[in-house]
Parts: sequence; C-alpha cells; structure tokens
Amino acid sequence: MSTGLKIKLFEGGHCVHPGFVVKPGSGLKPRAFPAAVALIEHPSQGYLLFDTGYHENFFTVTRTFPERFYAWTTPCKLKHGDGIIEQLQLAGIAPLQINHLVLSHFHADHIAAVSEFNSAQIHCTQQGLNSIQQSGRINGVRKGYLKKLLPAEITKQLCIHTQFPLAFDQVINGRGASEGPAIELACADLFNDQSLYLVALPGHAAGQIGLLCQLTNRWVFLLADACWLIDSLADEVDQHWLANFLCDDVAQYRATLAQLRHCYRRYQHLIDFVPSHCSATINALKAKGWMQ
Repeated sequence: MSTGLKIKLFEGGHCVHPGFVVKPGSGLKPRAFPAAVALIEHPSQGYLLFDTGYHENFFTVTRTFPERFYAWTTPCKLKHGDGIIEQLQLAGIAPLQINHLVLSHFHADHIAAVSEFNSAQIHCTQQGLNSIQQSGRINGVRKGYLKKLLPAEITKQLCIHTQFPLAFDQVINGRGASEGPAIELACADLFNDQSLYLVALPGHAAGQIGLLCQLTNRWVFLLADACWLIDSLADEVDQHWLANFLCDDVAQYRATLAQLRHCYRRYQHLIDFVPSHCSATINALKAKGWMQ
C-alpha cells in the first residue's frame, strides 16, 4: 500500500552522558545521544515534524538557577547549523511551511525549538501538556522540563489527543490481531487516512506518544524516549537504575518497554524502530535521505 508519505531523519544537536546510564556495563566514557527530529511530507497535509531537537532557546533559559542544573547534568552540544531551523532552510523549507508538529513529550530536548513554529498545529496529549505547565521550576528541572521553552500563546495552536481507540496489531495487519498474545499498544489515526498513527507510550514521561508511519513497503515507528537504544529492544538491555529517576512512572515505563519488545519480536521484519537518541539507528536512516 502506498500512502504517499515521505520521511527524513535529522539530528537536532545532542547531549552527553556516561555510557553506562543507558547501557549498563559500557563504562564512564561520555557518549553522545542525538536528539532526533523527523520531517514527514504528507500528500495532503504538507510538512509535519516529530519533535524539534535542541535550539538556542535551551541555552538562554538555562543561564539562571535552577534551570542551569539541567544544562550541567545534561550537557548539550549544538553547533552552528545543527538546529532544525537551519537544516530545514538548507532543504528549502521555511518554518511557516510546517503545518503540523507532533510533540512526543515535553522534555527540553524534544521541544526547545517549538517557538519557531507558530503557524503549525501542535499535537500532544493533555497529560504531557500538564506535566510541564503544572510543574514548579525546581521539580520541573528534576523531571526534565523547562517551562520557559513553552510560549504562553501556544494554546491557540494545540490539538489535544485523548482517545487511542485502535489496537496496534489491527493497524499493522489491517484486519485484526495476529496469532499469539496481543500487543497492548493503543493507537490513533492522526489524519484518518491510515498513514500516520499516534501511539501511546507512557512511562518515561507523562502522556508520551510515538508516531507510526506507513511507507510503501515498510513502517517507521518513532519511539521518542520509550527506550533510548535499539539494544533495549533487540537485546533486551535495560537502562541503568539511575536513569529511572527521570521517569514519570517507572512501572508504566517498564510495561511500555515490555510491549515494545513484544512488538519488535513480532514485527521487526516490517518496521524500522527508531528511538530518539540511538545513534546507530538514526545515522542509518539519515544516510537513506528521504524514505517513502
């Protein structure tokens, strides 16, 4: 089935952590974790972005305390030209041409450039929005939120998604469940045209969503931070317990990860699974250019 979708991956800067945080046993050596941004060209809806990566706004809002602790504990690298705005411009796309912006969740490395897209309809969940709007400055920093990144006037752009009525197996198979235990991931058809599906992936952050994209002969599943490395699915490698402190709900995170592993085992022949911070996966898909 051809949906007419085209998708391209970018890296909107990166942060640095000791390797063991996301892959126990990999040592203290600093490791770069890219902030993936996906650009999708839809045949009738135009351009859509999944997340925004880092932006100069990040450095502006982390100059003062307590926000500076975020920059200290999660050092960000963003060279000139690495921001999504500059990369879109190189591709001949202006910010005003982005008609839709899907925010997987509201951690700073996923929303830092949101103010650049003031003509886009912004898709998110109410739980995700509440997590940043209702957080205090200190607790917000502890959980990865920088409220100053979210423009006050964003309300008029919001499209809040509350219903995820479709079963994952039904979406992939088109008819019903596959043989074996059902995959308990809930989906919503974003444009009601069977091309893009929001997928509820709670746990790492409140109300986190992924995006499942149907290309001609394959699917691309943008996982946000439901896992940080493809190893978490392929080899069932768990993140270090220290990383659990960032989770909104550790039990929910583990339940979501268990379903994604089930999904990977069943559908890896049909789906490219894309964690937002997995260099190996992102670099491989970036090298392909536009996928369709």
